[in-house]
Amino acid sequence: MEPTRKIYNCDWVTEFLQYILDTTTEPVSLIICSTRDSFLVNLAFTIQTQPKHTSNGQELLKDTIGLLANSTRAKLIFCPTLEHLRAYIGVLRPTSDGNAQHGTTAGQNKRPLVAILNCLALHLPTSEFSAQGLSRTLAAAVEVTSRNGMDLVLCECRDAANPADPMRGEALWFAQVPLLNSAVRTGGDDAAGGGLSVPVKRIAQRWFEFSGMSCPETDTRTS
Repeated sequence: MEPTRKIYNCDWVTEFLQYILDTTTEPVSLIICSTRDSFLVNLAFTIQTQPKHTSNGQELLKDTIGLLANSTRAKLIFCPTLEHLRAYIGVLRPTSDGNAQHGTTAGQNKRPLVAILNCLALHLPTSEFSAQGLSRTLAAAVEVTSRNGMDLVLCECRDAANPADPMRGEALWFAQVPLLNSAVRTGGDDAAGGGLSVPVKRIAQRWFEFSGMSCPETDTRTS
């Protein structure tokens, strides 16, 4: 069975973390596309604002960092810039505890998982929020994880400090981006592909399946 590559819809960081920890039994490399401080601030705002509908949700909200720290399967990596993310992807390898790396037990996937949180948001303020730039990052992640027999999932979560921000969360998949990086487009419209743009979702669909399964307590828009 080939490694799976999916994109999930989760409004909040806590929902995504809970989903990953609840639905996987193999080692998880959780790549957070921000600084550690920004991640903690986002968690703090989420804890203050997110409705606590379930006991599982309350448990995660009470001590998310503790839950991750105590997990023997989860490895947290913070990538505050696009350069950090691409560099880490380039050296990504399965953990040593991967004896079931390519196998399955009772029909269940036993591959290590790489989960990247807010990859698009990391590209947004850069010159590489384009089809060219996004394709470079996504293709590298797909190539490395496929070569190493690892599953790959992506998720874009809303900014709990500014939940109305239209350029965070699921909305980024529907954003229109130019074909080329802005640095390449300095030659004029002809060099930019005549000003053409494409939705981010169409770029990602070259490699990823947009899962119909959303994280708990999350409304999902499908197309």
